[in-house]
Amino acid sequence: MKKKSRAKVVKTPKGEPKKIKVGYRDIIIKWVAPNFKTDELTDAFGQYKAREGSIEIQNDLCGQEKINTFLHEVLHACVYGSGLNQANGPLKDDDAEELSVNQLTNYLMGVFRDNPWFLDYIKDNIEKDL
Repeated sequence: MKKKSRAKVVKTPKGEPKKIKVGYRDIIIKWVAPNFKTDELTDAFGQYKAREGSIEIQNDLCGQEKINTFLHEVLHACVYGSGLNQANGPLKDDDAEELSVNQLTNYLMGVFRDNPWFLDYIKDNIEKDL
């Protein structure tokens, strides 16, 4: 989600990641506590800030909401890094990007949830020789 945030950055919760590599970039993960009176991030759980190279995620999310938000923002970083949202790209319109990222995130979350073996299968085989 691309909104202006005035959320307060908080200490990274125990066990949560501080960065993720997406393409050529190291993306910093900021855990934030939104101010519900002044923060524009209150209608979303997270956002990707391309120029800052950061992802903000509300710190009090848990379970599916946290993982869905994290995956959603990583997909925004993928879209940006791949140039799909550049001029003449298929996701050049903010609404098209948001709809596409949201649908892909929700479907991938369904695949992961309905097939708990799948992520382990990827991890076990990603480095194996062809």
